[in-house]
Amino acid sequence: MTSLDDRKERVRRAYEGLARGDGQGLLDLFAPDVVYTVIGTSAYSGVFRGRNAVRERLFRPLVAALATPLAIEVQSLTAEDDRVVAQLKGHATLRSGVPYDNTYCFVFRFAGDQVAEVTEYLDTALVARAFTVPAEREALLRLMDLNMCEMFREIVRLGRGGELLETPALTLCASPHGTPFHNMTIVRDAVDADTVVAMVRDFYARRGLAFSIGTRDHADAALEAALRERGFMELVEVPGMALLADPGTRSEPPGLEIRRVRDDQGRRDYLEVTAEAYATFQQPREMTEDTFASLESLHAPHIQGFVGYLDGAPVAAAALYLTHGVAGIGWVGTLSAHRGHRYAEAVTWAAVREGFRRGAIFANLQASPLGRPVYERMGFITPTRYHVLVGTV
Repeated sequence: MTSLDDRKERVRRAYEGLARGDGQGLLDLFAPDVVYTVIGTSAYSGVFRGRNAVRERLFRPLVAALATPLAIEVQSLTAEDDRVVAQLKGHATLRSGVPYDNTYCFVFRFAGDQVAEVTEYLDTALVARAFTVPAEREALLRLMDLNMCEMFREIVRLGRGGELLETPALTLCASPHGTPFHNMTIVRDAVDADTVVAMVRDFYARRGLAFSIGTRDHADAALEAALRERGFMELVEVPGMALLADPGTRSEPPGLEIRRVRDDQGRRDYLEVTAEAYATFQQPREMTEDTFASLESLHAPHIQGFVGYLDGAPVAAAALYLTHGVAGIGWVGTLSAHRGHRYAEAVTWAAVREGFRRGAIFANLQASPLGRPVYERMGFITPTRYHVLVGTV
């Protein structure tokens, strides 16, 4: 008869093999008629009867979704009677390029030296989020691009005096008091440098507006090189960041009350926070006033602003732009006198969670140098970067 220690050791060795990309040892543990149950209602939940069903219907689709082997860290093994209970942590990367780190508890019921039943407990909410995100990196980046472009479009469309010009490959954004960053030509598809330069000359130069051209690290290398050859220089590199699931992290600074923008007073409070916060980036107050001139700019079916209040006074703000099934996060800011208390993180969580509540499959933002450490702490990753180029035409 196999001893309890022998069973524990066989389970340990099976997971060590899995971490090396060899899942056969784990399959060999199972009896031919094993009954394998994954709890919950995720895409991978259910009862799988027989070793072949486990391999074909559970393991094979999981392996196909992963870019790296599922590395398992065995935290504890407990054996009693005919059962071995394994507490584990898993680490892998999906083909979309994003991490998949789950926590597990497996209950193995042995019959002799093979496992007759398995019950797998795991974070099913994480499974639902992670495997809803597009499986391929190109699809993830495409959604990030679309959401970013739509955020810029809405800022201009809803702002006072804004103008938009769109071609199949470009979106040109202009605001009368806009900085070069916000008066951006966003590249959406393949286009040559001559076409871009001609468009910006006609759209911005004749209006006397400073402007920029935004290129994508993942798609526009040739165009960027051609623009640099023409004398364009990088104003700023902007990390394109994504949060693929709600990890449940709480950020609740003492005394901070977060409210949705619902009326004109909330709009004015949001404007005041943003005007002061973005003065750090040399954004004119007139630009902020133009951007948030209407309540619709912060309270619409697909847009929702949030303001954090301390003793009744507004100190932090963030906005949700829900487009293409993505929770776009924008205009995150804190009054300079109140930085360092995680107020920006708290209002960002409010916007992110509202996006997930409304059905977004991930959250997306473009980070400033001040914001990037905050978002990394929250769990955002950086699948791409955008390059903002400035020059003369």
